[in-house]
Amino acid sequence: MTAEPPPLRTAAPNGVGPKPAADAHLLSDLIAETRRHARAAREQSLRLDLEVVERTFGRIILDERVGAGVTAARDRAAKLCAAAGRASDTLLLTYAADLFVAIAVDRGWRRRDADELVTGLAGTLAMDTQEVSVELLAGALRTPQLLELPPLVGLDVQLSMLLALSPTVDASLWARDESGRIDCVLSVGETATTRRFRTVAAQTIEGRHPQGDRGLIVGVPVRRWQSPWAALVVRVRNRDIVEPLLEEAAAAISPIVERDFLLQRNAAHERTLVKASERRLSRLGFDLHDGALQHVAALAADLHRLRPQLASTAAGTQLEGAERRLGELDRVLRELAHSLEPASLLRRPLERVIEAEIMALEERTGVEVRSRVVGDFGAMTHSQKIALIRVVQEAFTNIREHSNATSVAVTVTGGRSCVEVHVEDNGDGFEVTRTLQDAAQRGRLGLVGSSERVRLLGGTFDIRSRPGGPTMVSLTLPRWQPLVAESALQIAY
Repeated sequence: MTAEPPPLRTAAPNGVGPKPAADAHLLSDLIAETRRHARAAREQSLRLDLEVVERTFGRIILDERVGAGVTAARDRAAKLCAAAGRASDTLLLTYAADLFVAIAVDRGWRRRDADELVTGLAGTLAMDTQEVSVELLAGALRTPQLLELPPLVGLDVQLSMLLALSPTVDASLWARDESGRIDCVLSVGETATTRRFRTVAAQTIEGRHPQGDRGLIVGVPVRRWQSPWAALVVRVRNRDIVEPLLEEAAAAISPIVERDFLLQRNAAHERTLVKASERRLSRLGFDLHDGALQHVAALAADLHRLRPQLASTAAGTQLEGAERRLGELDRVLRELAHSLEPASLLRRPLERVIEAEIMALEERTGVEVRSRVVGDFGAMTHSQKIALIRVVQEAFTNIREHSNATSVAVTVTGGRSCVEVHVEDNGDGFEVTRTLQDAAQRGRLGLVGSSERVRLLGGTFDIRSRPGGPTMVSLTLPRWQPLVAESALQIAY
């Protein structure tokens, strides 16, 4: 008979051995660690792939003017590649298109630089240069960040990219003005507004395409609700190659045109509300001038008549102090009445208005104000300019009356896509939500009213503070001008 094998031992000779639960825990840790290593390796690989694309752009990508756009594009690409599990050629070209637009917005592209980029991307991705050029242009024309720009800026970027990445020499966008005449909305190039361009634009908008017209000036319709609303007209080197690209560009222009219509509709509503608000402020200014200031002047005259009678008494010294305070009150009330008149604000350049407000704050409080006002503010609408000034005035009023600040920093920047304002003080600070709610309940709207004014203009308004400070008031107003005259848009509706 064969002897039975001895039973399996479940413990070490000393009676201690691994338990099943401990084995499972160690295995779980090993799996988690393996996954972490795999994820880290995958993320490193994705970063390297994105860096390869970035290197094809050369030093231009390091320009500080495009830094924010490059960062946003990199974040978007990283998320898309992580979701896909790898950096495919399609996603890398999408990333390249986002970078191309970020640079186009703030720097622009020369055709020579764009050609070098396409050649570099084609070598990196092992693709044909024509294929890269078409896919890069198609992606750039429809990148989401274009819809965040003011319509005219977005259209200008689109036309500039079309010239850089296609066989086009000049490009222009045409639409009907308020009188029904075909007029140029935007042009890029030296000869994009000639009579021939206008003729092709009119034919395109009217839906007439002459048979046998194979010239080098080509027009394609930009449609709204399936009907031609505008015309994209270009001068080309090779018509057969460029026509599909023009149709793609026209289709990408349509959402920006639609956004302009929506902005125009909102602007009409905003103008009504802002005008009503400014009328109330103007009336308040007149009331100050015709009421309170007249009473102050009468009181000053009475004190002046009393001076000879009290000059030899102890009250004479007190009278002089009262006259000085009354003079200061008169000055402050007159400045306030003048600042409440929109016409006086609009007549002066924005830089001068901000400078005057800063000087007044320094004179009244002795607070040190560091200011930086840079950029172009000429294209701001009246409503935008008034809204910006009112925010600065309200911020300065709070600093003067409540903050106990000793230092204030004011920055006003006029960029291509927006105007930004930041006012920061080192005062006592406050709890934002509770303070604003209390102020609104007492009828003291102040910055609450300013925030609503900015919101109506499509901008953003923010107050950040805490007890002990600092306090930051900031706003952003998007630049926007209607593509065509207002009455023409009203007819379109």
